[in-house]
Order: sequence, then C-alpha cells, then structure tokens
Amino acid sequence: MTTPMIPNDIFTDSAALEADLFVQESLLWSRALFTSNIVAASRSQDPDVIETLRIEAMYQFSEFFYLLRARGIESVEAISGLADVHNRHLDSLSRDADKMKRLGLNRKRVLDAIFTADTMPRLVEIWRERPGHLDQSNLARFLATVMSTETCRKLIVAASQAGFLERRKSPHGTVIVGSNGIVERVFGGVLRDLRHRVQAQRI
Repeated sequence: MTTPMIPNDIFTDSAALEADLFVQESLLWSRALFTSNIVAASRSQDPDVIETLRIEAMYQFSEFFYLLRARGIESVEAISGLADVHNRHLDSLSRDADKMKRLGLNRKRVLDAIFTADTMPRLVEIWRERPGHLDQSNLARFLATVMSTETCRKLIVAASQAGFLERRKSPHGTVIVGSNGIVERVFGGVLRDLRHRVQAQRI
C-alpha cells in the first residue's frame, strides 16, 4: 500500500495557510447552514424528527437526491447505468481489504449492497412506473458505503415526517420512497453559497 504524500511545509506559507483556513471555515459554515436550513424546512418540529435530521448522515442522504437531479438521472437507462457504476465500484472495493478497513466497512456489507439479478429488476420496474422513486432497500444499497441500512431507514422515516419524501407501501409489501424536491433545493442552495464564498475570496 502506498503511503499518501504529506507536504512538510504545509504551515510555512502564511498566505496559503490563511487561504486554507478560509476554506476550512467555509466548510464548517456550509455544514452548519445545511443543518439549520434542513431543520427550518421541516414541517414537523417533533424533537425526535429534528434530532434525526441533524445527524451527520442527513447530509449524505440529501446529497444523493441532489446528485440524481443535478446529474439528470431521470430515465430507466440512467438509473440502470448508475446501478452498474455502483456495482463496479463495490465489486472493486470488496477486493480491497485495506480500503474497506479505512472506510469502516466489511465485505458482507459491501457485497449485500450490490444490485443482483433479483434486486436490479425491481429497481428498474419501480423507476419505470414512478420515475425518481426507489424501493427503500435499494436506496439503502446506493448509500451503503456512507451509512448503515438502519440509519438510512431512520432518515427515510424522519424525512417523510418532515415532508421531504413520499413514502408508501407497495402491493408487494415493500416501502417505496421518492423526494419531492425539498432536500435537493436545500443541499443545492448550501452548495452554491459555499461556491460563492470561495470564489469571492479568490477575487
């Protein structure tokens, strides 16, 4: 395994250090702004809902829906392509024990998150019937490297209570979820604010 190169002079250039500190402060501001805005956007102010919306994983949860919209993942072909990329990434990851360890993952969790001949058709069928909607377990697969299945489930429940997701049971007993656009707009607004802050500093 190659050891990452760490520059020895990271603290010697005062101008560069000030710029680094500005970016670090901007990132902290951005994450705090996201939490503040996502809580403010919630139609429920129940303490349990708010507590769940404030956990770190809510950022990655919202980022996923933002990226679906920003990357134009709308067609069946697009969601199938995303699942294929996801599968290739996890297949590669499952063969890299050191990387799994660094990410806090185990091989079973990684392999369980791969779309199979059983789960891929359900992903496609649901997306074809209701574009933008996913089986809850398939959403958890997409997010498996950044959160546990249980954390994903808790966020889905809280987000639906907050008015961010449509959540219903299918005739087959599975839970189908889809964003109504709020989390994407909150995440996107915070990301744009961060970009403007960093760009303004460079002028």
